[in-house]
Amino acid sequence: MILGVVSFCATAQNNIPSASSAAAFFMEGDMSESNRQYGALLSIEPDQMEFQYYYAVTCTADSELRQEGIQRLLALNGKMESEGERLFFLAQAYHQIEDFTQAAKLFQRAIANADKKSEWLNEAEFHLVQCEALLDLEPPTISLSHSSKNAVELSDFFRSIPTESTPFRITLVPTELRSKLDKKRGWVSPVVYDPKSDVIYFCSYGNKGATGLDIYMSKINPDGSLTESQRLPNSVNSASDEINPVYHSETESIIFASDRASSIGGFDLFSSKVISSNGKYRSPERLPRAWNTASNEYFLFPDSNALADGNPSGGWLVSDRSGHFSSAVLCRSQALSIAPLESIDQQNQEDSLEDSPIAIQSTHPASEAKENEASENVIVAQADPIQEPVLEPVNTPVIAPVQTSELAIQVGVFSSLPDAGFLPENTDIIVKTLPNGLIKVFVGPFVNEEERSKVKVELIAFGLEDVFNATVIQTVDEDEEKEIDLQSKPLIALEGIHPTDHLQGVWYAVQIGAFSGEPSQPMLAMTKGNVFYEVITDGLKRWYTEASQNVDQTLENLPILIQRGARTDAFVVQLKDGKRMKIMAMNSVNPKPSDAQPKETEVAVASDVFYRVRIASFDNAIPAIEAAALLHLGTLVTVRSIEIAGEKVYFTSKLLFEEAKRAYDLSVKEGFENAKIEKYNE
Repeated sequence: MILGVVSFCATAQNNIPSASSAAAFFMEGDMSESNRQYGALLSIEPDQMEFQYYYAVTCTADSELRQEGIQRLLALNGKMESEGERLFFLAQAYHQIEDFTQAAKLFQRAIANADKKSEWLNEAEFHLVQCEALLDLEPPTISLSHSSKNAVELSDFFRSIPTESTPFRITLVPTELRSKLDKKRGWVSPVVYDPKSDVIYFCSYGNKGATGLDIYMSKINPDGSLTESQRLPNSVNSASDEINPVYHSETESIIFASDRASSIGGFDLFSSKVISSNGKYRSPERLPRAWNTASNEYFLFPDSNALADGNPSGGWLVSDRSGHFSSAVLCRSQALSIAPLESIDQQNQEDSLEDSPIAIQSTHPASEAKENEASENVIVAQADPIQEPVLEPVNTPVIAPVQTSELAIQVGVFSSLPDAGFLPENTDIIVKTLPNGLIKVFVGPFVNEEERSKVKVELIAFGLEDVFNATVIQTVDEDEEKEIDLQSKPLIALEGIHPTDHLQGVWYAVQIGAFSGEPSQPMLAMTKGNVFYEVITDGLKRWYTEASQNVDQTLENLPILIQRGARTDAFVVQLKDGKRMKIMAMNSVNPKPSDAQPKETEVAVASDVFYRVRIASFDNAIPAIEAAALLHLGTLVTVRSIEIAGEKVYFTSKLLFEEAKRAYDLSVKEGFENAKIEKYNE
């Protein structure tokens, strides 16, 4: 019996991890085991701050526990000695959930709290640049369906990809193509081999490894021997790592993964078109948004066919976006086009939406909705940098624009203004910014069809194949119609998705929703691409359109927007320096004057007397939780609703007078100037 007890105790002791053991796994990067051990330690010492901190950090490394990790790190605000490090891990977690605005702010704070010896400082600075560049990231135009998910090791994931039904085979790079540094570091690159091709692509450290892993090529001679490996030019490779190249014959492009600064996060999938067999390549572009996330996308073995826009239609994807503690997962993925929705009311919002029926309470007469389709914004330019939008002052006279149609040749659609080096020298181009932020590039304009046909033949001979004729609408001032200067810098109209920081001073706008993420295509179409957002908290944003410094003009545009497909509860607000100050016109019913509102002199009240704040009334009933989102009071005030004479009236819960006064001040600050304090009657 004694031996049995001793044995049991020893076993129990061995199952209890030590702090040093958990820390060792953390330092090695084994977040899964470190999470398990810190969790066990917390069950014994729940108040131990170190255990709470490292358990929270390890939670952020797993897709299913990441939100818990964020909440735990937020709760440790001001309690940790290394505040900069806490902010860094918190910023990383927000980056992973693709809340780039919040991540950028936290990276900035982390850097400000760092010292020169902080090991994570360089990484924080790198990711800060990434997040700032992603604030206006375009929404996805395709979605992916996944099947056949299997965990794989990054060292041999290629062995799990079935290639029997394809002409390709996946093998390891021949020994003679491995550099001394590859052999020293034990690096062996996988190779997707096409028997019909005389070129193989692989990745290598090269002789010095100064730029990490890069993409190399080698030609196969008629006798089966291989030429000396050749590094692809800097137009493809970067100072970061480029791995796992695959030549996709249907698009004549190399698809590879890279963790360069232009990635969304970690490794992203890029595509570089092969222009000629003598080593000319176009600058890489990220694959569509659905293929890339803030997690790591390591490899894509694409299907043989492609979508209409030339992007892969599907394939075998290796990513850690859904893996347990960032483990790699191989899944069969299929690209699906996102069908446009008929109405903005039908969009599937996964995040909180300010979903309150609002009606105009203004005495301003509503104008009739007119068909007034604005022309697309066209910028005539050489390859100059895009300038920041310039907002006109309120009293600037408006000159009716003149539209002219120009003959042109479309040569590409890009996510950002491209380097004009992919075109012949001294080529005139027209750049057009689309409502979703994408940029179309045209060569032109041309005076007649003969000139356009001649240039088109020259472009194809230069190596451009995806070119076609187009007619571009230009908008110019009447006085300048005959004096278009193709050498001038581009003038960017206020089009696309912009933060409200651009709206300095007092402005008026129509609020069309509040949600995290990006606006849908129907919303962009309804607003004609003119959208502003104000970040509230935790990624939630208010979305506005029809910004003007003339309130009457904004009020006139409200019914026109609703007719186009905006939500019927859209309402007009006043903005000051980009922040919402007042609700100008809404579907609320003015509360009748009441003597129940306490005066400033009524501060001394009995402790058993309670009050509540009447916030607003609405013609139509909406859930209280959605009213809380509308008011932006949900985390500070409990909102309740009561139906009175067919109206839905929203109050706070019962409060002591001082608390009610704070809730009243908050309601007024949020724009509900008709809010009032009432005595609570049981």
